[in-house]
Amino acid sequence: MSFLQFLHERGIPERPGTSKRPLVIAHRGYSAVAPENSLAAVDAARALDVDFIEVDTSTSADGVPVILHDPDLDRTTNRKGPVANLTAEELSFVDAGSWMGPGFTGVRVPTLSAVMRDIEHRGGELLLELKGEWTSGAVARISELVVETGTADRMVVQSFNTETLAACRDMLPMVSRFLLRMVPRPEDIELARALGAVAINPSFKGFSMRRSVVTEIRDNDLGVFVWTANTMDEWRELLDAEVDGIITNQPGRLQGFLAGRFDPVK
Repeated sequence: MSFLQFLHERGIPERPGTSKRPLVIAHRGYSAVAPENSLAAVDAARALDVDFIEVDTSTSADGVPVILHDPDLDRTTNRKGPVANLTAEELSFVDAGSWMGPGFTGVRVPTLSAVMRDIEHRGGELLLELKGEWTSGAVARISELVVETGTADRMVVQSFNTETLAACRDMLPMVSRFLLRMVPRPEDIELARALGAVAINPSFKGFSMRRSVVTEIRDNDLGVFVWTANTMDEWRELLDAEVDGIITNQPGRLQGFLAGRFDPVK
C-alpha cells in the first residue's frame, strides 16, 4: 500500500502539506493533561478529535500486551522494577497516575485489550508503538484483538525494531505500518518498502539534521510523521517542510496553532 492509498482509506482526500494542515497525533494520549498512556489520556485526546491517539505497548510477565512506555515502572507508577517482572493481574493494581498529581491517584495501567475495546466502542484512531522486539507469537495476540474488536481500519502499528515490523507484516497484514527512526537515512526508504511500511517517522532532532532525507522520503510516496514537537517554533519548521503529521504532547495547543494558520476568518 502507498501512503496516498493509506490516506484515502482513512478518508483524507489530499496529502497533508502546505495546501492542507498536517495530521495531529496525541503522543501517549493527551499526555500534557493526563497521565501518559492511561485511558484518561486516551479519552482526553479523543475529546479533541485528534487524527491519531498514540500509545506504547510492551508485554507483562505472562505475555499480555500492556500500555506503558518505559521498560521499568519507576518513572510513571508507584512501583519499581521491570515491567516484564509482573503479570497483567499484578500490573492492574499498580497506581499509574499519582506521579502526575493527587487528582489522578488510582489511575491504572491499561491492557492493550482495554484500549482497543475503548476505541471500538467510543471511537478514535489508534497509533500503537510496539516497544522492543516482538515475536510472531506475541504479534499474533495483537492480531487476535484486532479481529475481536474489528479495529483493523482504525489503527496503525509502528516500531523502531525491524524484526517487529516484519512480524507485523506477516502476522498482522490488515493493519498499516510505520517505521520509527531517531535519524532518518536514505536507505530507510527501501527498508520501509521491504517491511510494507507506508511512513517513516523521525524524531524532531533527526528531522532537523536530515531535512534533505525527509524530502526524499516524501518524494518516494512515503509519509513523514515527526515526533515529539511541542513548541510553535518547532511546528512552524515542520509546516515549512510539509510533513504529513506532527506527534505532540500538546495536541490542543497544536490544533489552535493550526486553526490560526489554516481556518479562514468569516
